[in-house]
Amino acid sequence: MLRDAPESENQDETVEAEPNEIYCAACGHLVTRTDWRMSVAGAHEHTFFNPAGIVFRVVCFKEAPGVGVRGDATAEFTWFDGYKWRIALCGGCAGHLGWRFEAGDIFFGLIKSKLTMTLSGRQ
Repeated sequence: MLRDAPESENQDETVEAEPNEIYCAACGHLVTRTDWRMSVAGAHEHTFFNPAGIVFRVVCFKEAPGVGVRGDATAEFTWFDGYKWRIALCGGCAGHLGWRFEAGDIFFGLIKSKLTMTLSGRQ
């Protein structure tokens, strides 16, 4: 998952690159990348609550190859008009990471608190 920095002519020069990888906070599995962020309904980040009153901060991505989906798509209680959703699970630990929204096009609404940009010592 981690890559070696490319060799340059000046070995003393250090370039700090902004992290691109986004991992599951529970297991460290690579979920998506910052390059795949997108706006839906005018914003990348949204705050919603489900019918049980649980609040979710959701961030949107056009791709999330590190997740799997479960269940049939449903429009019941959808947060995005015209979209059906399915549960999105981590491909590493199967933890609930958010939802895949479908309506001709597809995007992922992932729970912000379940994601991290650092591996925090995980291998």
